[in-house]
Amino acid sequence: MLYDTVSTKSPDEVGFGVFKNWTASLMCQWVLKEFEVKYSINGMLDLLHRLKLSYTRPTYVLAKADPEKQEQFKQDFEKVKKSSWMAK
Repeated sequence: MLYDTVSTKSPDEVGFGVFKNWTASLMCQWVLKEFEVKYSINGMLDLLHRLKLSYTRPTYVLAKADPEKQEQFKQDFEKVKKSSWMAK
């Protein structure tokens, strides 16, 4: 049942408000609510592994992002990283 739920539904569809992505913590809460079994986060990650599910952190891509501003930010950020490293 865990496999079906996390692979076909988002957390908000099973009663976790505004959350759209499953986290190990949310899965622990869902299992506790549904089955009254308490898992630690590491235990949940082990369970996911046994179920042949992989756990990755979601990444976000801004659909309306300006590529020129992004490139400028990357260049500015590299300068800041280099200057803070040199200051140490």
